[in-house]
Amino acid sequence: MSESLVVIRTFGSLLQADEAQIELLNAGIYSLLLSDDNSRKTPSVIPVDPVALAVHQRDADVADAVLTPLIDNS
Repeated sequence: MSESLVVIRTFGSLLQADEAQIELLNAGIYSLLLSDDNSRKTPSVIPVDPVALAVHQRDADVADAVLTPLIDNS
């Protein structure tokens, strides 16, 4: 059985997305970071493409609750 992934947040930097992903992992929620990977083609360029954070659909509500305080404090 396959389960859908849903994007719950989009971040302007990989650092912000990494921090959110760590918070989710600490809460026991697995996630994926999705972005256009142009930065690997030209390593000297700082990536400016947004980074999306996706979780399993069944975890979306809990993940949103975990990240809301993190987003509100930034």
